[in-house]
Amino acid sequence: MPSPNTMFSPLLVLLSLVLLAAHTLRRTLASPLNKIPGPWHAKFTSLVLKWHEFRTNRTRYVHDLHLQYGPAVRIAPSEVVFASAAAVKEIYCSGGSGYDKTEFYDMFKVYGRRCVLVSENPGTGV
Repeated sequence: MPSPNTMFSPLLVLLSLVLLAAHTLRRTLASPLNKIPGPWHAKFTSLVLKWHEFRTNRTRYVHDLHLQYGPAVRIAPSEVVFASAAAVKEIYCSGGSGYDKTEFYDMFKVYGRRCVLVSENPGTGV
């Protein structure tokens, strides 16, 4: 006779999977990035993109997506790529464009401050 602990184990796993699926679906349907064109799977996972990175053909893959979907393409649940001069100017040249750098850049901190190359406000190191 199985113990009570092992009887609930499959139910707990099933419940966890259902909750994870519901969370992913809710996050996907509520995303403001849904309006940006791209492959259907980009709404749910970045595994296809990671596969192309692993195979060292991410650039070709993204270029092909731009040819298919246009200058703005969603390539992962929270990643969008742009291929237009106007987008480059807005993102990289507008100074304080509102596109904050992620916490990835915190690894470049020196004495608690980001270096000039990765700072939010160039010239201040902040």
